[in-house]
Amino acid sequence: MHARWAMLGVAGAVAVEVTGNGTWVDAQPTTWDGTAKYLGNETHAPLFAVIGLNTLLMAFAESQRGAASAEERLYPGGKFDPAGLSKGKDFETLKRKELANGRVAMLAFLGIMAQNQANPGGPGPVATLASHIADPWHVNVATNPAAIPWL
Repeated sequence: MHARWAMLGVAGAVAVEVTGNGTWVDAQPTTWDGTAKYLGNETHAPLFAVIGLNTLLMAFAESQRGAASAEERLYPGGKFDPAGLSKGKDFETLKRKELANGRVAMLAFLGIMAQNQANPGGPGPVATLASHIADPWHVNVATNPAAIPWL
């Protein structure tokens, strides 16, 4: 489950920057006066109402998932698999691939957070990766002393 959240987190952090809406840190709601802004657009509901609705929807989804057996909770199937991906012959291979990609996504999100801590208010993950690819010998973790905590 953590791997799936990490995959969504990395995709979201990259998508915000790729679509030209700033960095993943800048895209979060910035007003706490009853209205919320996301990606510069004002939402139709107060921020705390949106948070409350999301909490209720997630609680319902998790209660449905929790009622299933242990095997069904871990991997998609039943009503949580409308595309029928859990019915194929290579389902065991897909499970291993999901774990491997999830572990990479967890490390990637850790890197995104570390990059943001080393360069507060700086470029996002896509711009940082592009600058590293352009000059890997001078733009890396060793050239930024703030990139390695506790040193």
